[in-house]
Amino acid sequence: MRVGKTATSVLLAGALVGILSGCESDGGATGGDSAHGDGAGGTGGVPLKSKMTAPAAFDSGKGWEVEADWLPQGQPLPYAVSGKGHSVAYLDRTEQGYVLNIRDASSGKVLSTSKPWKGPELTEKQGDAQSGEQSGELAVPQIALISGTKRDYFAVWARGQARKDELHEYKEVISAAFYPADASGKDMAPVGSGNAEAPDGEFDRPSVFPGRGGLVVTSYSGDSILLSPDGKVTDTSDAKVTLNGKAVDPDYLMSFQGPEGLVTNGEEGARGVSGFGADGGWQSTEVAPPGVEAVRREENVGFGMEETPNGRIVGAVGNYVIANWIKGSDDISAVHDLATGAVRATAPCRTEETEYDVDVPSPGNLAEVPPALSPDGRYLIKGGNVFDLRTGKGRCADSGEGAKKIGLAAVGDDGIAYGLAGEDAPRTPVSVSVATGAAKPLPEATGTPNSITGGAGVFVTYAGTDSMRLIVLGPKN
Repeated sequence: MRVGKTATSVLLAGALVGILSGCESDGGATGGDSAHGDGAGGTGGVPLKSKMTAPAAFDSGKGWEVEADWLPQGQPLPYAVSGKGHSVAYLDRTEQGYVLNIRDASSGKVLSTSKPWKGPELTEKQGDAQSGEQSGELAVPQIALISGTKRDYFAVWARGQARKDELHEYKEVISAAFYPADASGKDMAPVGSGNAEAPDGEFDRPSVFPGRGGLVVTSYSGDSILLSPDGKVTDTSDAKVTLNGKAVDPDYLMSFQGPEGLVTNGEEGARGVSGFGADGGWQSTEVAPPGVEAVRREENVGFGMEETPNGRIVGAVGNYVIANWIKGSDDISAVHDLATGAVRATAPCRTEETEYDVDVPSPGNLAEVPPALSPDGRYLIKGGNVFDLRTGKGRCADSGEGAKKIGLAAVGDDGIAYGLAGEDAPRTPVSVSVATGAAKPLPEATGTPNSITGGAGVFVTYAGTDSMRLIVLGPKN
């Protein structure tokens, strides 16, 4: 994968829309106004029209919504939230291109709108997907939040094809533009934009990982690109990283940029254990959770006793990575600080590995629901596991014989997380207490939030109609 060095900034992120919520509309109405918003600084202009059953913490009659009537069936709605700004960003398609809208989560007030942005030309398969064929190809741009130390940013990115001129062949690219999440006003220009050339080959597709230091784009062929918020593009393709004293290839399925270098897994070993760390910085052998062996000794037939670094990263969100460790004959998972590797919380079970790619996410695949943080940053969720980063306690909500797997999508500052249980329809809406780890089934018709910010729940749903909606409900007083 190669990125043009002349671009002022290339910013990409792998946004995965979470599991869809179940809603019902008012008499089959189309719901709220189409997402062709009023100007920045407006009063909202998108009154709540859809009716839905929400968890008790949210007021089903207080909120706002936008209708993405332009979105092809089956394609994920492009949105993201910022906990710092208590804002919600989403895309609208116009004749001039895609417009990024940023609204206050609680009031729906427009904070900023971007200039129209045009993504790359669609490939033939993407064109089919945009026409409604279920090809699994991502055919619409997406948004991802990049958490910086001082500011949050929204990255708008799209996959497609482009060529230098008519004398050159088309190449698959990922085009992106990068916007400050706290910007205000109309016709906001991106901080930077550009194209990243995707790897060749049908199965050598890129994976994109957001992190505090920027974004890392990797591919199976060994390519690795660091895209930092200041616009610097660092091509580290085919470069080795030093982990636990060894020079190894970075894990193309799990790599994140931290302040001390690329945070990634090393080579796989027994039971998938390989060790991890920051290139040239902290190492997993130095940050094992209490009572866990940093290096495991196992008998390898024909090779004698073998020592293997413990631990493997399975996901990341904000300033943290989540790793699985082996403790004796048991498994535990731990949340580590991205900058130092320090353990912030542990849970007595494994955590499902996140799948990062640029295909259409499958709502039925629990592994495709990414980790999430509460707006205040205290609580972290992944799969059926919940972590309190203040107390260091983690709990496993879906453990126990016969327990259904749980995919949690959102957690609030009150320590209550929401998601769905079960891998086959009909799935059961649930809430989980971070304090106790207890899972509570909710009424069948309840819609669960895909994100929470500023106390408001963000629901992505068709609301019983043919058009996808972004519904934001305020908290109950």
